[in-house]
Amino acid sequence: MKKKNGNNFFDVDVSSLSNQNLVNTIKQLDDSAYITVRKKAQKELVNRLKEKGFSNKRIAMILTNNVYGVRKRMAIAKEWSEALEISIEEFLRLIGK
Repeated sequence: MKKKNGNNFFDVDVSSLSNQNLVNTIKQLDDSAYITVRKKAQKELVNRLKEKGFSNKRIAMILTNNVYGVRKRMAIAKEWSEALEISIEEFLRLIGK
């Protein structure tokens, strides 16, 4: 743990993580105070998927697969739209909502 501006913080080199560790890191940081690290990890995961040919629509559909309820899907859209570099409205359009 390091100090930045008098506050404790940590950083993770997300590019060095395996795909599975990247997913685990995102899950573990869900609802944590380390928003910046979680956002970096999300962006890294999206970039890796896009390098493998995944479209924004396919990624959005995977993220919302087996998720029921408008509120839950909206929460996912808010959480992931920045990593996908699209608006929340575009995310919802991609999943058909």
